[in-house]
Amino acid sequence: MESLMRRRAPVVLVLMVAIMFQASTQICLGGQILPTGSGRPNDDHETSTTQEVNHNKVLKSCWIHRDHLDFSSSAANTYKTRSHSERIAAAARRSLIRAQYISRRVLHASSSKSFDSPLEYVNGDYAMAVSVGTPPQHFIAWIDTGSDLVWLNCKPCIQCIVPAADNPFDPARSSSYQEVSCTDAACTDFPNLLSTCFGKGPCDYFSEYADGTTTSGVLAYETFTFTALDGSSIPVKHITFGCGQNETLYGFPGVDGIVGLAQGRFSLSSQLSSGPGFADIFSYCLIPLFDTIANHSTFYFGVPETNISIYTPIVSNTIIPAATFYYVNVTGISVGGVLLDIPADTFYINPVDGTGGIIFDDGTTFTYLTAVAYDAILKTFQSQFKFPVVSLPPFQCFDTSSATTTIIVPSIVFHLQSVSGAAPVDFKLAEDNILLPVLEFLYCLTILSDPFSIMIIGNTAQANHQMVFDRVKHQIGWASTTCT
Repeated sequence: MESLMRRRAPVVLVLMVAIMFQASTQICLGGQILPTGSGRPNDDHETSTTQEVNHNKVLKSCWIHRDHLDFSSSAANTYKTRSHSERIAAAARRSLIRAQYISRRVLHASSSKSFDSPLEYVNGDYAMAVSVGTPPQHFIAWIDTGSDLVWLNCKPCIQCIVPAADNPFDPARSSSYQEVSCTDAACTDFPNLLSTCFGKGPCDYFSEYADGTTTSGVLAYETFTFTALDGSSIPVKHITFGCGQNETLYGFPGVDGIVGLAQGRFSLSSQLSSGPGFADIFSYCLIPLFDTIANHSTFYFGVPETNISIYTPIVSNTIIPAATFYYVNVTGISVGGVLLDIPADTFYINPVDGTGGIIFDDGTTFTYLTAVAYDAILKTFQSQFKFPVVSLPPFQCFDTSSATTTIIVPSIVFHLQSVSGAAPVDFKLAEDNILLPVLEFLYCLTILSDPFSIMIIGNTAQANHQMVFDRVKHQIGWASTTCT
């Protein structure tokens, strides 16, 4: 059981704390603070020299939640002035669309057994600072563990997302920029090519996302510069990325592109491990949703944190190999110490068509479970958390205004297969992972019923956990901590 120490949630018209951020929000990048949308080379990075890259190097970056992004564009600042409840509603819409996207990817692959024309969704919750080119130019991009392509706005910019259109990546200012030709393996292996690609001409690409976002341009090789734990700059050469010249990005303006972190060949994590020799591991620690104190989460490429001892295997979808999500085996769920009566096959990947299963996904805000699992959780949770239920679709909420003492929140624990195959390991949700403050005294369950073909453990559940995605050993690890 968890104690709900703060009984008063933010009231409906109280805005999230924004006074700490200036009109031109500054984003952490390699231990430095840079204005967003800054396509200018940084003097410190300009003077850095190429260093030896090896498995012992750990690259550090930061992830910024969308509620802490602040740009000069009126559309972005309109988003910043939304009330707390409006942001929750927006998060619910994003999360639903994201879950639909993931389901559509699985269903598409199930019917065609390939991703000739995948519909992807990425307008997620977290963005990261990236440095590209020689000398480096600095940008902000959405992060997505559910897709592979890395792309940025580029000159010549026919139609770019704003305000990034004012400072797109400029290949002419980079000595390391090299277009991918149609005969290169990077081009022939890419799933979304335009029919105009032939001979030794540039490799044109096109990707369409489920929310209407599109990007097209040319594939290119470029140097991405990262920061090591000791603060030194680490240039990594020959990263394949999309130099986008014509795109739209709906839902929230201000970012410069997308960084895919799925298990496919073209994700940034895959490229770092396959080329430069970094360990194929990444790790992050997400701040809780709507945290008003911390403004970024820490992200690492490389060796995981040493204090993590709990791991579960990453499961392959053998029916749909192109589904590069991070599947895991859930063996059961407990609420308040009570193991729920849920059939074991509820969490399995369907051995016939590859649908079903459960994944960890950073781009989905909330957790989605099939009706069988969700109904069992809700019934048991309500029997232990004895407050009036208020339905605010898609949420089931609780009116705690009658509480006269400290509120005790029943724990929710996902039991997952252990790496050793012995007793299951536990992924425990704390108070902030379970209940979301919406109005004064009103808390909503962050687990939602899933009408889709796949179940998702979203980023609200992962908050305040040091998460490690160890693709060398094909396992995911975690440790409860404070990420703020």
